[in-house]
Amino acid sequence: MQINPPQNNSNSDGRISRRTFLKYMGAAGAVFTLSYFVPFGKAFGAATNSTNATTSNLFSSRKTSLLSSHSPHTFNLDAATPQFLNAAGSQTIANADNFPILSDWAMSAFLVRLNKGGVLEPHWHPNAAELGYCIGGRAEMTIYPDAARDADSFTVSTFTIDPGEIVFVPQGFAHDIENISNEEAKFIIAYNIERPTTIGLSGSVGSMPNRVMDKTFGIKSPMTFFNGFNKNSPKDIVTGSKPASVLEPGFSIPKITDSYKFNVEGIPPQIQTNGGTVAKTYTNIFPVLDGSKLALFSLIMKPNGVREPHWHPNCSELGYVLDGIARLIILSPGGTVDTFEVGPGEIYFVPTGFFHYIENISNSKNMHFAIFFGSDTPQDIGISGSLSAYSNNVLGATFNLDPTYFSKLPRVTEDVLVVSGGG
Repeated sequence: MQINPPQNNSNSDGRISRRTFLKYMGAAGAVFTLSYFVPFGKAFGAATNSTNATTSNLFSSRKTSLLSSHSPHTFNLDAATPQFLNAAGSQTIANADNFPILSDWAMSAFLVRLNKGGVLEPHWHPNAAELGYCIGGRAEMTIYPDAARDADSFTVSTFTIDPGEIVFVPQGFAHDIENISNEEAKFIIAYNIERPTTIGLSGSVGSMPNRVMDKTFGIKSPMTFFNGFNKNSPKDIVTGSKPASVLEPGFSIPKITDSYKFNVEGIPPQIQTNGGTVAKTYTNIFPVLDGSKLALFSLIMKPNGVREPHWHPNCSELGYVLDGIARLIILSPGGTVDTFEVGPGEIYFVPTGFFHYIENISNSKNMHFAIFFGSDTPQDIGISGSLSAYSNNVLGATFNLDPTYFSKLPRVTEDVLVVSGGG
């Protein structure tokens, strides 16, 4: 749904149109970004693929001024040391143990990188569902069983995943990721719990006696098949590499659709303003998310664009920076204000109900976020609609001002969402 404000500047009840309000906001942009918003941040990792090269150059120019800064709301996922690393790929985890603000907020994130021919072994999460966004490369995934069709029958769902597509895996269902491209396949994956647990297929087989496995598959005496695995350990392999002789030709594999995936970057954004766009995937758009407590928005903000100050009454927010540099301010209960900057490869976290905003601080570059929410139907309340909802008398009492002062406040009938940085 494109936002098209009416042509008139006001209506009979004294409320102005969104277009006029955006002009007010644009004019106020310089004030909004004055020294009150003193930039804080951290040193960030360099971009890991060619698509981020332009932003990486801009980002690198700011690293020196950010080296000594820190925010409890951010975690440099791309630059962090992976908890698992081998020749096939790596897995970097941000959970409540190493990113403490996630404690008790039922969200966490993994960064998965697979080299050419790399395979993230079939595995499942006993306590979590997952929602992943493909950042780069190309992959194939198999989910078993196929709950979207019949969870009680022998059904398998296998499909391709390309950059800009998201994929959902129900709690406890087996799934893998196989790199079928000639470059690194890279995924940011969010979970609906602060400490997701994992069980892999290799460790599962390794935990059982070989004779039990042979009997399970009806292998008669001599029972030797599972003896040949040379794998009698409950520890997972995690990532492995396919032999070069069986590597697929990469991009010659056609795209395969499936009810578990959705091309979030391929739809017309539901929100479109002069400040940027928001493409939403939640239960009504991606039905398989129903009941998952997970959703994803793709937010693109134009130079100096502002995501209006707002809060989410029913969910937390975990954002991953795909491109660009942003400034955030988060207000916590009790009056603690955290101001910081994030760049490519960083995640940030905003607990449920915390007041916050996002601003693209570049004068020339777009910025792009993949934002995960801890609800399959995230709700949003903005400051523009909130101030407009109350009478001048209430606002006067709230801010200790003469109520007539607020007769000059532009009133809107709904939140402005993404605001242009220009006049």
